[in-house]
Amino acid sequence: MRRFTLIIVGLAFAFCALAFATDKPSVVPYNTHPAKAAPIKTRKETRVSFTGIVKEITDTTIMVERTVKGSMEAMEFALDKPAANIKVGDKVKVSYVKKEGKNIAMKVAPVVVKRIIKKAIPPKEIKPAPIEAAPSKK
Repeated sequence: MRRFTLIIVGLAFAFCALAFATDKPSVVPYNTHPAKAAPIKTRKETRVSFTGIVKEITDTTIMVERTVKGSMEAMEFALDKPAANIKVGDKVKVSYVKKEGKNIAMKVAPVVVKRIIKKAIPPKEIKPAPIEAAPSKK
């Protein structure tokens, strides 16, 4: 009798587990007006940055040239606001995102080149060792 009860309980547990394991149909509201449909969320925009030399700059655009695997590549960006204190020939770091097929510069900053100045160390004077006289024979 005890075995029979255990078998019944085991079968009931297995059937209940199967009932919870099945996929439930997703509840998606049917929208008859595509114009009123909610916009599709896209993934977060990724910000890319690189360093290059400014070739052209205006209030609305900037063209930067960079070296990629030994070849020069020029990229043009739209500016949100005019870049101050940047002129043609400056080395800059550009952070940008791609929106609607355009590159939009989020941040344009000049690259500060740190120069390491080595101080010349004066050579040490080498003093000759005193010459000792040969021991005298007495």
